[in-house]
Amino acid sequence: GAINAFLGYDTGNVGERLAGNVSLTNDQLYSEVKERVLDTAGGFIDFVKGASDDDDEDEEEEALVNAPKEYVPPLTVPDSDLTAGEVVLLILEALKNNDNPTRNKGVEILFGYSSSGSQIRNEEGLTPEEYADFLKETEYKVLFTHEEVMIDKGQYSFDGKKAFFTARLRVGPAPLDFTSCNFILTSEGSGEDAAWMVDSI
Repeated sequence: GAINAFLGYDTGNVGERLAGNVSLTNDQLYSEVKERVLDTAGGFIDFVKGASDDDDEDEEEEALVNAPKEYVPPLTVPDSDLTAGEVVLLILEALKNNDNPTRNKGVEILFGYSSSGSQIRNEEGLTPEEYADFLKETEYKVLFTHEEVMIDKGQYSFDGKKAFFTARLRVGPAPLDFTSCNFILTSEGSGEDAAWMVDSI
């Protein structure tokens, strides 16, 4: 048929005649495609109805998929089911939504994921409010104001107890409007209860 000619081969004994002669008309190609489309009931329905309401439904579904998702803070902090990379993303998302649902909730989540060796845990009397104020007055304010996060790279120590991640934070619309943020994490706990905790950002 026309498709075989289009592809340059034939299943019959006419292969030699087709070699080098694969020209066909639009009508031939259309008729072959039409025959194949009409082979199934679904194909027939799609063929005869043309572009219609389904296209609108597809656009609506795409808009729903691409719509910004409402932020919901994690219920379990720390969560031993998360990988080191997931912890990094969770913390950055929490800080971006710092005051949702309550003031400095994002920093509280960071505190919850801070390792026993972190400065946050070792600074006596440090509160989430004080730490949030400090971050907002330094170059770390980007943790609250970034638009998007991409994990640039992630590495683990040989024993699997440490993780080193670099995240790129989009801070504007231009292609180079990114800043890097490095995380060092430690696995604390044992067995299934081990969770990735942040040593430093």
